[in-house]
Amino acid sequence: MERWLVAAGFGTWLVSALPTMLRIAGGRLSSGALAVFVVAFATFGLAFAIMCVERPGPWRTRTVRAALLAVETVAGLTMIQSGHDLFPAATLVVVAGQLDDFPPRAAALWVGLQTIVLGFVMLSHMRVGSAIATAGVFGGFQVFALATASLTTRERRGREDLARANTELLATRALLVESSRVAERLRISRDLHDTLGHHLTALSLQLDVASRLTDGKAADHVQRAHAITRLLLSDVRDVVSQLRVGSRVDIASALRALTTRSGALAVHLDVPDVLEIDRAAHAEALLKGVQEIITNTTRHAGAHNLWIRVDSSADRITLHARDDGGGAAAFAVGHGLTGMRERFEDCGGSVEFHGGDGRGFEVRGVIPRPGAGS
Repeated sequence: MERWLVAAGFGTWLVSALPTMLRIAGGRLSSGALAVFVVAFATFGLAFAIMCVERPGPWRTRTVRAALLAVETVAGLTMIQSGHDLFPAATLVVVAGQLDDFPPRAAALWVGLQTIVLGFVMLSHMRVGSAIATAGVFGGFQVFALATASLTTRERRGREDLARANTELLATRALLVESSRVAERLRISRDLHDTLGHHLTALSLQLDVASRLTDGKAADHVQRAHAITRLLLSDVRDVVSQLRVGSRVDIASALRALTTRSGALAVHLDVPDVLEIDRAAHAEALLKGVQEIITNTTRHAGAHNLWIRVDSSADRITLHARDDGGGAAAFAVGHGLTGMRERFEDCGGSVEFHGGDGRGFEVRGVIPRPGAGS
């Protein structure tokens, strides 16, 4: 929740009780009504404080949040009834401002019910017309608060989506640059092998034949030329081998570009300084997998931290990711995770998902290196 909205909510909660507090200080409220008001006032403040806690936990689920909002609503209405005062109705506006992450119809229904119940409560303090007018005014305030909070939430999510798209673009660009470098090295190695290598081989054969057909000083020169040709051919083969060995995609920089992003989620990446992958398809599968993990954690986990570790060995590349969100005892694998699993399987690897309620979400994946034993 935005800090300024939290501050406004606490300020409204405190200020709305001031008239009643003055009546209590003047002894104009019965002891029974006083006890009920104090309990309702404290209950609202506690429920609102829990709603404002941003760290992950079971109270961040929509069911628990709905229960806390219901407690706030009942507490606010109780403050109005027990204090015989109109001002605590402002707490209902605070409740409406917290409905921004609920479906629009559910939020509108909640505001409507609050307004209707407020009108019935006000009937015990004023005439019908005044009660309806008062309920209507506070209903308008609630709609305004809900609209403001919803716009703020959409703006924040828009910023996060833009930041995510920007980092994904940077990561894709880094992978394209690396892939282009690899493709150019492969092209050069093929050209050296197919053109210069073949011509040198043909020249070596011709010089070998010439050395057999000549004698004397001419034969010595031909043999020296033949030796130089063999040495040059060996050098070309060494260069081609080195180019092919270096023609692996280094995905480390692309992964770092993907995880250096702004937003509420802190991504902790543990990856080797150089992470070379033999095939571009394998590199893309790993990059897309990490991208999907970050996107899912941002949208669904309610986490503040995400730890991603990539290890490389002679026969495989392993991916492990976990977050500190609430997790889920049961979860459905959506299109994103299904696509991630399909990419890993196309590379001969596998991926597993584990979601423990209250223990965060965990992903483990393996991509074998080409030529590695099963």
